[in-house]
Amino acid sequence: MAFLIGVLVMAQLAAQQRINSNRTLASGADGALLISSLVEGNARLRQQVSELDSQLDNYHSTTDQARLRAMTDDLNRLKILNGVVQVYGPGVQVTLDGPVTVLDLQDLSNELRNAGAEAMALNGQHIIASSVILPMADGGIAVDGAATRRPYIFVAIGDAATLETALLRPGGLLAVFSNSRGGIKVSVEKRDRVDTPAHKALGVFQYAVPVN
Repeated sequence: MAFLIGVLVMAQLAAQQRINSNRTLASGADGALLISSLVEGNARLRQQVSELDSQLDNYHSTTDQARLRAMTDDLNRLKILNGVVQVYGPGVQVTLDGPVTVLDLQDLSNELRNAGAEAMALNGQHIIASSVILPMADGGIAVDGAATRRPYIFVAIGDAATLETALLRPGGLLAVFSNSRGGIKVSVEKRDRVDTPAHKALGVFQYAVPVN
């Protein structure tokens, strides 16, 4: 009996050792698998972070480029409006010859703007919003201080057909010049290209300060 009990005890001890050994091996395998999963997960996260950083850089770059283009467009529009640069485009050429007054030229300038002219010049002088047309003592006319004489030739950049239609409409300003003002000769020509030079006397602001 004692022998049998000893054999059973030894067998049980051997079985327990095998179980413990298997648990140890399984625990080691599970640990290795867990570590491997963590390593792979970290690698994926690093890759995602790298991709997001790249997307963010591209976003910033795209946003900056778009903002730069918008600022450049605004600057170019302001330059054109203020006559800082020479510009060209399709438009019309309007010629007045005869006893034309300063008010006639001012009215024609307004007529062209109302018809959609984006830029214009009178006898080579760029006309901007602050331009002044004044009479001279000798009977001539000064545009922003520069003397000029007849014939008075306006060139205006814009849709040529629209400008021509607005200028030649019945009862319009040029019709009044032709029919009611004897001695004034009027002509309007559509042009594929007209040029307006840069303004020669840009104003200097002493008091006005832009708002940031």
